[in-house]
Amino acid sequence: MKRKPIDKASEYAVTRIGYCIGGDVEKARKMAVRAGHLRSDIWNKYGSLKCWGISHQKLYKDFQKTNPPSIYKLPQKQWQKTFERVINDIHACQEAAKTIVVRKIYRHFKPEKDNQGKEIKSTSFREELIKSLKTKQWMKYPLIHRWMRQAYHRGHTYINNQICVGISNGAVVKRISRNVVSVTIGGDLISPSATLRANSRKYEKLTLLFKVGRITPTGLFQIIFDDVTQKIRLHFPKIVKRSPSTGKGKCGLDKGYTEAFTDSNSITYGDRIGKVMTQSVKKRHIRGQGRNKLYQIAAKKNKPHIFQGNLTKKRHQSSENKKKQTLITMVRTGVNQFFDKYQYAITEDLSFVVKNKRISRQINRNLAEWCKGTLQKALDEISYRRSSSVTVVNAAYTSQVDSRFGVLLGTRKGDQFFTFDGEVLQADCNAARNIETRLDDPNITRFMKSVDVRKVLIKRTVSFLLQRDLTLDDAINKGWFNPRHLKGINKKAWVESETLGA
Repeated sequence: MKRKPIDKASEYAVTRIGYCIGGDVEKARKMAVRAGHLRSDIWNKYGSLKCWGISHQKLYKDFQKTNPPSIYKLPQKQWQKTFERVINDIHACQEAAKTIVVRKIYRHFKPEKDNQGKEIKSTSFREELIKSLKTKQWMKYPLIHRWMRQAYHRGHTYINNQICVGISNGAVVKRISRNVVSVTIGGDLISPSATLRANSRKYEKLTLLFKVGRITPTGLFQIIFDDVTQKIRLHFPKIVKRSPSTGKGKCGLDKGYTEAFTDSNSITYGDRIGKVMTQSVKKRHIRGQGRNKLYQIAAKKNKPHIFQGNLTKKRHQSSENKKKQTLITMVRTGVNQFFDKYQYAITEDLSFVVKNKRISRQINRNLAEWCKGTLQKALDEISYRRSSSVTVVNAAYTSQVDSRFGVLLGTRKGDQFFTFDGEVLQADCNAARNIETRLDDPNITRFMKSVDVRKVLIKRTVSFLLQRDLTLDDAINKGWFNPRHLKGINKKAWVESETLGA
């Protein structure tokens, strides 16, 4: 049965979850272990660069010669779908590495500009380098080769709790009651009897019962055995129609820790997520200290019952799952409230790693708990479902710029931003206004380095001070300008050149 194509203009796919309530659970679990061996072998062979730019259709026959389905005692169609899913996962990891390298290419290779300030694309080396990433041609360029080695690492997998099933690979789905369906798949290989041909294979049938509600699973889906919670889930797709947009206009959004978002009109969304994350960090830190003490006692005094009774993670994993679901609910509720008012969101790009060795361990733990990936994912998914859009801009110095004049004057302390003329602004609202303004900023692009952004802002600050007959030294002496912004810059020579240029 061929899957119905999705009309991207009006439809999207979501994942529904059903829970197992009976059936041949033990046999299905053993089958998932055998499928795990297949996953491991595929990653071991193609987890490096062997499948770079090659689709699974071209790799299918070669791998089947060395690793046929009979080795793993899996049906042919299930073996094929597992192979297809794993190769797609490897390609996803490679695409993530390509994204990192493309960003570096845009920063490093810049085209020339004409007299009007427009870029001359023919003078750039970007297109050739980006095109080379589709195949292994990038290995000819030493710089790109080094960047790719830093971004992409050879992968392996130890996942042995999943079964790829579906209507197209032999699964049979039947409705038993109002909320329950039975999923029948191929199981263990039965040895051929005398009445069958010598090379024929027959597989027994495994049946699992799932509570899925009124929706009948179709297409390709997965059975996942959660060994921590001892639950068996069925993940299957469902096509949903996009809703029309109800909001109007655009607005800047600042991502925060104490609250999920703050827009440029001083309205917050997703309050209390900071309290939930902080309490979770403190609780986990105290529990970790206690577990470490128990571990040392058990190791030194040779008491195995401590490992069995006190060092398991079932309760810990259960509380972590509840916390994650609480955060997701709060964040998505806030995003829906935002798109009830506005159609276009302008937010900051936080897809980078912050490396700072000077922060304390407590702050480091809190930042590690920050769900910035959940914030961006909620924005992308909900905006698409509600026929809205999200635009990402450069995040450098958005919280340290005075949104009234766009200059690096003032100081942020906690939730307050103290301006140079004595006015106090709400820090997150100030950052949201800077993010909204940066969308139309011709001098600051999304992939520009923070150092280059700092130079542009210092130049504007110098020009702003000159209009008031002040210098950068005067601003430093008055406490308006933080001298650390000049780190790595020859202040005297650079400021004089910018002043003459202005």
